[in-house]
Amino acid sequence: MAKPTRKRRQPTQKPFIVGVANDLSEYASVRVFAESASDAEDTISEILHRGELTMLEFERGDDREGPYTCDVREEESDDQVEITIRDGQIIQPKPQAFKLQCPHCEYDGKEPSEHGGTFRLLSDTTIWREIVRVRPAKKSQPRTLIVEGLSDKYDEDPEKNDRLECRACLKEFHLPKTLPVDYI
Repeated sequence: MAKPTRKRRQPTQKPFIVGVANDLSEYASVRVFAESASDAEDTISEILHRGELTMLEFERGDDREGPYTCDVREEESDDQVEITIRDGQIIQPKPQAFKLQCPHCEYDGKEPSEHGGTFRLLSDTTIWREIVRVRPAKKSQPRTLIVEGLSDKYDEDPEKNDRLECRACLKEFHLPKTLPVDYI
């Protein structure tokens, strides 16, 4: 008599978001399906070691050398990621149609908001100011850095961290990296 065959129970994988830092100034988020957070981080570390995540577009962060994993957490419903990893394989994202609508309040910009306008493109830029001197501490005042009031922008430094601002609720949301921006 043949023994009944038992199906092997597959471990349950769930999505985790692994932060990948290129250096301390550039970060990206990757969705990884794994059994645990440590498995998700190990998967990304192995893929980084093989040099297979060169297509990531990083966002502004800190200035250490990289790439390296910097955090891992369970996925939340509103997470946006650069790529997805399943069974150790990179899954290229499917292009999605972009609809200009606030994910926070669902404002669509068809009519101007009470704050004026509809949406704004926000970007971070690097500005600089001349250091004048360091003023020594006085009785009730700490040592203070004295800086020129006027500032200038580094033209050779690109704008970073493009995002959209909804003028209805004044909250920010991500600009899809696959959506090109043309300045007129």
